[in-house]
Amino acid sequence: MKLNLITFASSLASRESIFTDHHELLDAVAERYDVRYIFPEELDKPLPEGATMVLVGSGGVEEMVKANIDRLPPYVMLIADGLKNSLAASLEILSWMRQNGRHGRVLHGPTDFIMHGIDDYALAQKTVNELKGKRVGVIGKPSGWLIASNVDYAAMHERWGIEMVDVPLDEVVKGYEAIGDNEVQDLADEFINKAVGILEPSRDEVVKAMRLYRSVKGIVEHYHLDAFTLNCFDLIPTTHTTGCVALALLNQEGIPAGCEGDEQTLLTMLAVQVATGEMTFMANPSKILDNTAHEMVFAHCTIAPAMADRYIVRDHYESLSGVAVEGVFDPMDMTVVKCGGAGMERYFISRARLLECTTNPNMCRTQLHLRLDEPLDYFLERSIGNHHVIVRGDHVKKLETILQQLSAISI
Repeated sequence: MKLNLITFASSLASRESIFTDHHELLDAVAERYDVRYIFPEELDKPLPEGATMVLVGSGGVEEMVKANIDRLPPYVMLIADGLKNSLAASLEILSWMRQNGRHGRVLHGPTDFIMHGIDDYALAQKTVNELKGKRVGVIGKPSGWLIASNVDYAAMHERWGIEMVDVPLDEVVKGYEAIGDNEVQDLADEFINKAVGILEPSRDEVVKAMRLYRSVKGIVEHYHLDAFTLNCFDLIPTTHTTGCVALALLNQEGIPAGCEGDEQTLLTMLAVQVATGEMTFMANPSKILDNTAHEMVFAHCTIAPAMADRYIVRDHYESLSGVAVEGVFDPMDMTVVKCGGAGMERYFISRARLLECTTNPNMCRTQLHLRLDEPLDYFLERSIGNHHVIVRGDHVKKLETILQQLSAISI
């Protein structure tokens, strides 16, 4: 992987001495990366391809970094091995950056620790670059109750490099009406047969849900969407079914698919999937069970069947109609994450332990009782909207590095 090291050193130090003084760290970096050293006089040119970090080669470079701050990446990772007063200089630079609204951190410690940090940062930049050019669909307008979950399309194009595409909900209805029951019989049978049970819906209801799935999938293909969110509630009166199965199956096929037209949560799902390669679950924070122990239930009516250990075919909780998915999991580690704001400038992330799947009749069908590492005051005082995203496994360190970069990208 390519790595750019923007290198600052005091005028008292020769360029050769930088490589001699910091040889332990720089030799380790060279073993793993194709390194391009960039010096301040070269910063008037576009940065080459690859992750870009700042190597603080000595003390006395604070003014030099300050003068070049607008030529550095939006999130500035300052590497300091502690030699030649590099750590002291880095701390002064970081303090100045924070006073002036710039984002970054100092990467310092034993060589192995620094290398792990470089690896995490390089992976994060790779993820940020992979998001560029993605086409994200908003099928139907966001649900009326999502008063804090929209994004600024122009800002997202500039910040993340993605294209937001509006698709009329009528196109879903027309596609649904054009698909006959006979075209999805096998899909319905496969969905039912792979479940560990089916409760409220009839087979005919599952067939209707599969027709909607085929319609939405056709729109994804027609508009070349990499992810989408669907105003599923507005479809119920016209199609007499729910979008839960369509979203579940498309998530399973690697297309992040969100509910209710929630744009911020969908973009979180997309970022998490690109970063981890894992399917995600979009859910409501539904009930706090123990504030002190950080235990709460997250619930929603759609989840990719392959994400769960097993699933039950249910009806949709709010409307008591259509078809939903109740995912059932064994205890495991999970990660709860949300990125939001009009420009996706805020984020929350916490490691969590799934204790059990509950079956409260007054909540959506898939219910996860989690114990979070982070205090639950976040949800009650500064929550980023309603829906949050859950992914299997502990991805906190990786995702935090990525979200730091995404939230730091300036408009």
